[in-house]
Amino acid sequence: MTVFLRRVFLVATPLALAAVLWFHPPGGEFDAVYEGVRHDVGAWLFVHTVFLLFIPLMAFAVFLLLNGLQSRAATVSRIALVFFLVFYTAYEVTVGLGTGILTDYANGLPASEQAAVADAIQHLNRDALLADPISVSLVAGVLGWAVAMVAAAVAVRRAGAGWPATVLLGLAALFAVHPPPIGPPALVCFAAAAVLLERGRAVQARSEAAVGRPEPVAT
Repeated sequence: MTVFLRRVFLVATPLALAAVLWFHPPGGEFDAVYEGVRHDVGAWLFVHTVFLLFIPLMAFAVFLLLNGLQSRAATVSRIALVFFLVFYTAYEVTVGLGTGILTDYANGLPASEQAAVADAIQHLNRDALLADPISVSLVAGVLGWAVAMVAAAVAVRRAGAGWPATVLLGLAALFAVHPPPIGPPALVCFAAAAVLLERGRAVQARSEAAVGRPEPVAT
């Protein structure tokens, strides 16, 4: 990947996802999931389908930011990203797409049959392994992203990054709570951190090139 493409990817990916997440429906009360989603099921399915596609892209963006860093913090960040990829994807498929697909199906049923599917949706969203409010997949996925971002912030700071980039990268940990008003601003923080880090790398590369350039020979 060229430097230009890497920079575009690091900035455009989180900003595009942030724009989509602003359309995330509220979802309603936890004890009435179907009623909270049924009127916004189209937006729900769109947002969660896009979100599922962007989970690996965001993980790859972090790997790009850590490129060339071999510290212990960078290693911790890379390992934590694996947990994020595995468990947050499982959570998103279950609560995001699973709920949306079942809700869309229930909307097409007669009113007398919707209650049974609504109960199934409610049961799905209470699964202790995959769903809300506290499940194995959700906790492992959220902690995976949060640890990855905090560790990445430590890694870039120890590699010479300034405090603004470090703090912004740390704030990107809040993306684990993806609905607005938390998720989108956290992604903007990620994009801003990427801009600062890439700018710092460009300045360092120019400085190293200047140091390595031979002095002109006087004639």
